[in-house]
Amino acid sequence: MKIPFLKGIALYLVLAMSVLSVVPRVDAAMVESGFLNLNQQRHEDLDRIQRFLESKIVSERLKTLGYDQNEIRQKLSQLSNEELHQFASSVEQLRTAGDGLGVVVTLLVIAILVVLLLQLTGHRVVVVED
Repeated sequence: MKIPFLKGIALYLVLAMSVLSVVPRVDAAMVESGFLNLNQQRHEDLDRIQRFLESKIVSERLKTLGYDQNEIRQKLSQLSNEELHQFASSVEQLRTAGDGLGVVVTLLVIAILVVLLLQLTGHRVVVVED
């Protein structure tokens, strides 16, 4: 049994699928305003710097150098967004260095792991004096 329009329908479907595959897909989404993003970034950088400046060691050092909190705020407000971001990122790098406590804790953990490994394997460390 032959369907008379089968060839025409198949040709139409092939043509429709080829046209639909050529059309580009378009997506739309909400985009943030650049001004709001810059303002938020500046506020975050100022908070980061303010926390750093409020630490005990830094505040004492600034007082010995003769800087007042109002002078520091005034100088920070004069910085551009790029300078402020660069300063905030350098402050974060200083904070990650820490005071050496992380190094001491790491060395203690390694020593405990070595002792535990020696105990589990049954090895003994014997110190012989000559």
